[in-house]
Amino acid sequence: MQKDARLEKSERLNLVLTTIRDVGRLLISQRDKGRLVQGICDILVGKRGYYNAWIGLMDQDGKVVLVADSGFTDRFAAVRSQILEQKFTRCIKKTLASEQVFAVLDPVKECSRCLLAHGYADRGGLAASFVHEQRNFGFMVLSIPKHLADDLTEKHIVKEMADDIAAALYRLDLEEKQKKAELATQKSRARFKTLIENSLNYISIIQNHEIVYQKPGLRKVHSLMTHVFNPPQFSHVYAGDRKRISHKYQALLAGQILRMEEDFRYYPKGSDQAAAEVRWALISATMIDYLGVQSVLTNIMDITDSKEVENFLRIQDKMTSLGRVTAGIAHEIRNPLSGIYIYLKALKNIYNEMGDITKVVSIIEKIELASDKIESIIKRVMDFSKPGQPRFVFANLNTYIDEVTKLTAVTLRKSGIRFVKHLDPDIPECFVEPHLIEQVILNLITNAAEAMKNFSGEKQIQLSTTSTADHVIIQITDTGPGIPISRQGKVFDPFYTTKSNSSGIGLSICHRIILDHGGVLKLTSAENKGTRFTIELPLKTRVNSKETRDNSKE
Repeated sequence: MQKDARLEKSERLNLVLTTIRDVGRLLISQRDKGRLVQGICDILVGKRGYYNAWIGLMDQDGKVVLVADSGFTDRFAAVRSQILEQKFTRCIKKTLASEQVFAVLDPVKECSRCLLAHGYADRGGLAASFVHEQRNFGFMVLSIPKHLADDLTEKHIVKEMADDIAAALYRLDLEEKQKKAELATQKSRARFKTLIENSLNYISIIQNHEIVYQKPGLRKVHSLMTHVFNPPQFSHVYAGDRKRISHKYQALLAGQILRMEEDFRYYPKGSDQAAAEVRWALISATMIDYLGVQSVLTNIMDITDSKEVENFLRIQDKMTSLGRVTAGIAHEIRNPLSGIYIYLKALKNIYNEMGDITKVVSIIEKIELASDKIESIIKRVMDFSKPGQPRFVFANLNTYIDEVTKLTAVTLRKSGIRFVKHLDPDIPECFVEPHLIEQVILNLITNAAEAMKNFSGEKQIQLSTTSTADHVIIQITDTGPGIPISRQGKVFDPFYTTKSNSSGIGLSICHRIILDHGGVLKLTSAENKGTRFTIELPLKTRVNSKETRDNSKE
């Protein structure tokens, strides 16, 4: 008996060694998970002496996605379906709840609800989970001779195999992720290469102020841009733009901005800067990791043609405005000139007939009036085109607004217009020319009153002052007929008017004055719902009026 026991133990140890060797080889050679677990089941049944074996693999969400088995007939098909539907048997539930090997000594009694239990007479069961790096990859269930179900050595062997299988599954996952990452990198590099090689723009990569890669682009003009963006000196950048471009580049390197997008002038490659025609470029630059080094990726486009078209359109717009102004001046001057011609002809007739001298004096007086009107028109045009230099001071606008409205309140009352004033006592001082602001407010109130002259509804003008963190805000609102949408875009145009007795230059001058203050004059209106003019004047910025006028001309 002792000899038979030793022989049985020796044979079983040989089976153990053979099984561990074959499973180990399979874990190393097989890269397909399905074939791997199926091969393990076949080895365990064929060489270890288990009655049957089945393995379930789980995804990262704990859902069983693959089941392999060996040693079964058709009885296992129903169990497989249940497992894939996440309906687990008792042994699976127990083994998933613990990393230790779970033993079933009498499956018929302990697992009576299991579809496989009735075939497990005189058998035991062992179950183990595949846990590695705190992740459960699945489980393994084995049918074993009943006297070995509680054997510590047998449990230890199953545990070792389960750990080795878990480690192999973990390795396969890493290899799969690595392959996906490599494939994604290859695709990304291919897309990047295709994008770069087919780009119309000049593209470069800069490391430590040195260009380590450059692609001139498919447009012929971009061959002139090689080394146009050459930090840190930026010697090919136009001198007037060099400081600005250098500052933006340093801000990008320091992480103060995520993207640099600037237009600048440059000297074409190989040209004499003293005699070269300066061109325009638009750059978009961002930080990237290139070959493990923080680098600057630049995408530069020559926009000289666009700038020339833009300049042409600006000149065309100026010519259009000039045409409107010229037509307005001609219309305004034609009437008094016609009068002067008629009066001079009458004067000539009187002279020829030696008529009453008092008629001559009367005609001369009318000529003087017509001449004064022409002079007034010319003065208004000159004021608009070349206003005098404002004298800015820090002032509280409430004081000046209060004074100028006192002059108009009586007139408005006589016209049946209710005047409401709300001046915020806490508005701060701002840098303005008070008398010019008075002129603007008086003009806007006068316009509002004239708009309501023949208006049958409620007549009210409201003036208010408020402030924000950056601006003093003045609003003048009336309840008049409003301005149709079709006319709102023209109200600030010189000589645009719908009144028979107006030159149409008042709002243009108001707009110009507010621009000279660095502010904004905005219109909000709807037909039959009144009109609101909003003036926003900056608090903190001291305005250089000459610079503001120059910019507005552009």
